[in-house]
Amino acid sequence: MSDQIGLRIPAKATDRRAGYKVGDRYDTGLLSFTLPTPDAKAYLAPLTPTGARMIPNLEPEPPDYRPAAGFTHLGLPEPETLVTGTLMGGFCPDTVRSPDAEHLAYCVQVFSHEHTPGTTRLYLRSTIEPGLTPPPAS
Repeated sequence: MSDQIGLRIPAKATDRRAGYKVGDRYDTGLLSFTLPTPDAKAYLAPLTPTGARMIPNLEPEPPDYRPAAGFTHLGLPEPETLVTGTLMGGFCPDTVRSPDAEHLAYCVQVFSHEHTPGTTRLYLRSTIEPGLTPPPAS
């Protein structure tokens, strides 16, 4: 899924999870992984467009929120429902210069959740060109 979206996953990442949802207009790729908080911040820094910053989730979705391509299918809470320790943002191919996103084709929605002190889970959601063969289920 990392290749499909065009993002590199850091070698230190643990609890890696990925999903793929076929849609009518666009497909959606999901990636999630955990990093030590300093590493998560370092990973996201070059993926934050110049002049932008990730913001707190001040208006969370209700606990039963179910987006079209959800992380609950990966055994995770939906990041839109999280408040404490959560930041959200996004980037597009033409707004960042990072080796982590050198093959990025579409915009990516990002959530960063420090779920335990010193440990951050990143949630990444992106559209994918329809017609690409979905990766095999694992």
